[in-house]
Amino acid sequence: MKKAMSIGSIVLFAVFLASCAPSSSIKAGSATAESLIKLLPKTVMGVFAIDVHRGMTTPSVSKMLQDPTAKQKYDEFVKMAGIDPMKDVYFVVIGFMATPTVTGQEGGGAIVNLNYDKDKFLALMKEKAPEFQSEAYNGVTIYSNLDGTKAKQTTRAAFLDDSNILFGSDAGVKGIIDVYQKKAESVMKNTEMAGVIKKVDKTSLAWGAFLLPPDLVKKGIESVPQLKVIEGVTALTMSFDYRLSNFITDIRTAGGTKEQNDNLASTLNGLKGLGAMLAAQEPAAGDLLNAIEITSGQDFVRLYISVSEEAMDKLGKAAQARAGDFIKAKTDAPVEKKPEEIK
Repeated sequence: MKKAMSIGSIVLFAVFLASCAPSSSIKAGSATAESLIKLLPKTVMGVFAIDVHRGMTTPSVSKMLQDPTAKQKYDEFVKMAGIDPMKDVYFVVIGFMATPTVTGQEGGGAIVNLNYDKDKFLALMKEKAPEFQSEAYNGVTIYSNLDGTKAKQTTRAAFLDDSNILFGSDAGVKGIIDVYQKKAESVMKNTEMAGVIKKVDKTSLAWGAFLLPPDLVKKGIESVPQLKVIEGVTALTMSFDYRLSNFITDIRTAGGTKEQNDNLASTLNGLKGLGAMLAAQEPAAGDLLNAIEITSGQDFVRLYISVSEEAMDKLGKAAQARAGDFIKAKTDAPVEKKPEEIK
């Protein structure tokens, strides 16, 4: 009997410890975007997460670094900062706070999850921005004036721990510190925001979830009447990925009536048709437009794009050629003489 009670006590104690422990680590190398999102404050109305570590392994980045100039700049950054983005940076998570009219706070904050040397960063700050300022906030040092000028700035930065650096507005950075120290509630305690985050594909290379408060949508429509097509939309999710040599974009709205959503989808398809007319002379642009699918339902509108890497390469080359033609035309154009120069 005593043995059974002893085992039961151990099990209960283990359950208690598990409930007290964080659901997932935020240490570089084992963190997830979701675990970092939980550090954002409850006042956040939008989140965006980027899997940098995975993104740096895509063919697009490899091709970019084949350019000697790009590779040189990359190597210079690695040497200066002591950080190799391909090996050391894992995630960037951004929280967008509500407008001041909604919460009294503004701006937002970003968490960069990475391996880094704090002392080297501080030495770099002293070299590049000797006029930087600092203040203590609940045991964490917050830095400002990081570009070395005397102009008033709103950007702040802080070393949260050995794996995470913060950037953002004063309210944004302090808000993350408060959540980290369990002095404030997480964005996941915001039922509406948590519901939107739940709907997005979090396995993607980058993803975001945003609340669109009715009063904010109303003000937008009042300022830009053309935005009336988004009337009824209460949230937006988006994901961007690279799978099987295809770039995939999935953007969805939530809310609104079926009639409102059908109208929004019709408007987007109209813009797609207009783009097809303008791109008639450029096959690469046509391939991109043909890859766009726009659908609507009872409470959503979806814009889905799946375009091959080959098609994106063609589009990139076409854009470079157009830009080159434009620059050449500007260079070759005759210089207009001033009236006093005409004899």
